[in-house]
Amino acid sequence: MKRSKKILFYSILFILPLALWLGLESLANRATQRFEPLKRDRNKGTFYLNQSYFNDFFLFEKKDLFPTSASNRAIHAEKGGRFRIFVVGESTPAGYPYNTFPQFECPTSFPNYLRAVLQYNRSLPEIELLNASCNALNSLNVLDVFSSLIKHQPDLVIVYSGHNEFFGPNEFVIAKEKTALYQNRTLYALFMGLRRTFLYQGMLKAIRWITPRSSIRTANDLQWSQRNTVAFQDPLNQVVADNYRRNLEDLIRLARKHDIQVMLCTPVSNWTFPPFISKNQFVGDKRTIVNWDSLDAQAKTAFNSGDMVKALEIWQRLYQLDSTNASVSYHAGMAFVRQKDYESAGLSLLQAKDYDLLPFRARTYFPMICRDLASRHSVMLADVESYFVQHSQRTYPEPSLFIDHVHPNDLGNYYIALLLAKTLIDNGVFPGVTAITYPAYEECQKALRIDPVNIRQVEVDFAEQSYIKMLSDLNPEIKGFLGRLRARAINEAKKP
Repeated sequence: MKRSKKILFYSILFILPLALWLGLESLANRATQRFEPLKRDRNKGTFYLNQSYFNDFFLFEKKDLFPTSASNRAIHAEKGGRFRIFVVGESTPAGYPYNTFPQFECPTSFPNYLRAVLQYNRSLPEIELLNASCNALNSLNVLDVFSSLIKHQPDLVIVYSGHNEFFGPNEFVIAKEKTALYQNRTLYALFMGLRRTFLYQGMLKAIRWITPRSSIRTANDLQWSQRNTVAFQDPLNQVVADNYRRNLEDLIRLARKHDIQVMLCTPVSNWTFPPFISKNQFVGDKRTIVNWDSLDAQAKTAFNSGDMVKALEIWQRLYQLDSTNASVSYHAGMAFVRQKDYESAGLSLLQAKDYDLLPFRARTYFPMICRDLASRHSVMLADVESYFVQHSQRTYPEPSLFIDHVHPNDLGNYYIALLLAKTLIDNGVFPGVTAITYPAYEECQKALRIDPVNIRQVEVDFAEQSYIKMLSDLNPEIKGFLGRLRARAINEAKKP
């Protein structure tokens, strides 16, 4: 009897405070909507994106995630007869880097261009598009966002993810040994559930107030990048690929359960961007290593002087020593481009992208997974990667449509929007509509109030102060890429 009373006493002692805390948390969230992806503006009759919800994905506080104007960040509180499209994903649909320079008011993103294309056609129903994408999110975060948005009754969800699968949004502190968190859904749910409490947020604010931000960083991005490389042959690739597939499959099943149509987009990369980190994987004596460096320097000299035959002959010798060196494959690919041997160029540049030890570009298997899932589950596929290859009329995505290693420039975003709109029409998403008019690039710019001068200003500032500039210390050729981007943007700005 005493034991039963003791158990009852301790149960009350622990359960009552827990129940009280959970009840207060629930009431506070209902009142403030602090942990909801959308908050209601009763004066305007809209739901708008809640920046605090997206901040919770990050270890460190983020500000100005959604600073640009006219960026599809709100929907009507009452859906009515509108066709509601949600876009979920990472920095590409979010409009990076244009969304990080609010002073230029440049609302470039492919969801914005898609809205402009669809609204240009009066034969379509009234379109409402919410861009719920955020820089740095991975596919598990995207699934989380979509799950939280379902109650707002989208008719279609467009998914673009794949470039952040290895590292996620936590400012490059999810090391390889911590991937278990993203494999175990229960752990992840508990982790995010804890972060989405007022108790946790209060403790976090206290820690941030007491401890300077710089001192709680485990390392800066450059140092972290050098320590956390992932080879293409590393078993971690299979783990990450399996997680990516599972996350997208769960999203598809969840959408089907709620009668929501799905469009998957293949992530596209700039194959002509220099690899961030290349290392020799072979084990050799000092003489071999020195000889490697000497031969590589000779090849680069030949390349710069225009002797592609000699450069390729030397890089072929180095390739025999180590076929996994991203730098060798990259330079060979660019030499093949100079020779207009585009088939060989595409193979070499693709290998260079995959063998880049810092996988900030989606490796080959990510687009392949998207294609496979679209086929298996009979959902729409916007094959952005293949579309950009078609535009180049070569065997690799068109380089002029990128601003950096993965993010499309303004024109690239317009082309993605055209592909998505065509995919919607070809799949009969709008009953009775079999063809639409596709407005010209300049017409869409005008509708979105995108000033080409502001585009160039963003590109110049991006070349001078982005995180890519900092990471260019990993490979001096990235500095050359950014220099060319800056010069091109300035020259374009000078044109009448």
